[in-house]
Amino acid sequence: MEETRETIRNIKKELRLYMNGVTSAQMRKMGMNYNIIFGVSIPHLKEIAAKFTKESTLARELWKENIRESKLLAIFLLPEEEYTSVADKWPAECRYHENADHLAHQILNKLPDATEKAVGWIQEESEITRYCGFQTLSHLFRQGKTLTAEQEETFFASATNEASTTAVRALTCYFDQDDNRLRRYKERFPGQEQ
Repeated sequence: MEETRETIRNIKKELRLYMNGVTSAQMRKMGMNYNIIFGVSIPHLKEIAAKFTKESTLARELWKENIRESKLLAIFLLPEEEYTSVADKWPAECRYHENADHLAHQILNKLPDATEKAVGWIQEESEITRYCGFQTLSHLFRQGKTLTAEQEETFFASATNEASTTAVRALTCYFDQDDNRLRRYKERFPGQEQ
């Protein structure tokens, strides 16, 4: 554990090199309520992550911190064999869409049961968990993944009830793959604008 703490200290030294006070202040104004926001850009965070070995304990310790950049680095530094172990926990623990976007892109859409998980998440009570679900589905649809008839029914109903840009984006990605999907949606939900 001491080695992990030392690595986190080294990561924070790296973060200080790229810190941006103006960006940090803007993020706070936008409502991000972390203990610390260094204001480091995503390209620089990826550059920092590349300097460290992907390691489960490190990623989990970073995720626990109430620091914007630590949360994002946790996503970038989690080894792929650990993705399944965080899939049921991290979506609900995201505080902001930025975390959820990167979590869906880097981890969630790569799960072996990503489609099943995402269809479950879009039915959750938590807004951020639903957001993770729709984002994950968008990634999966861009990869050519499809849904079973039952999953499609759930997806259509959830997306229609959600009425968010994220849900609409997921629907659009799904319809782009097959014109019959849009027809089925219109039959199930007549009068919906798409």
